[in-house]
Amino acid sequence: MNTNNSAELRQFTSRPLWYTIRGASMIIIGGVITTLCIVAPEVYMLGESFSWIPAIGVVVILVGILRAIDAFSTQTAQGFLVNMQGGVLDIVVGFLVLFSISGIPENLNLLIVGYLVSQGIYRNILLTVAKVPNPMSNRITGFISILLGILIWVDWPTSAPWFLALSLSVDVGFRGWALIALASALKKQTVEGQ
Repeated sequence: MNTNNSAELRQFTSRPLWYTIRGASMIIIGGVITTLCIVAPEVYMLGESFSWIPAIGVVVILVGILRAIDAFSTQTAQGFLVNMQGGVLDIVVGFLVLFSISGIPENLNLLIVGYLVSQGIYRNILLTVAKVPNPMSNRITGFISILLGILIWVDWPTSAPWFLALSLSVDVGFRGWALIALASALKKQTVEGQ
């Protein structure tokens, strides 16, 4: 086995089953909320007309918490910082989205644009610094986040609350796919190492 590849993977915990389960859950939850945003865009939740934004806000908080847990279980400082920075961003934005529903839905536009674009840029910059297995899945996920952020920013096709929720749920789903790709690379590395 290539020892350099082994050193690069030390930033991740070797728990491919955990990443697979978490990734599949993110795909399912992201897909369900995406479908609900299309099928029933004008839903009232928590006494407000914010579509599925409160639900996806809670999901983003949970994703951030799980990512912070990953940070504490990594074996290197680099893995800790990568996961903790992303986890804190998820938690903070999730709380801001969840607790901003008492105002005007349009006020969330720039917050969600900033979140999606910064997450996309962060993922793509991360690929140049950290040696992430199967970088193409992370790169695609980053570009999708940036694209969704730009679409919201230019109000195309709309910046209605349902599209904000749809964009966040699509982002969560694709991040789940990237986790499954990471798990697959970790399994492959484990098999090759034997």
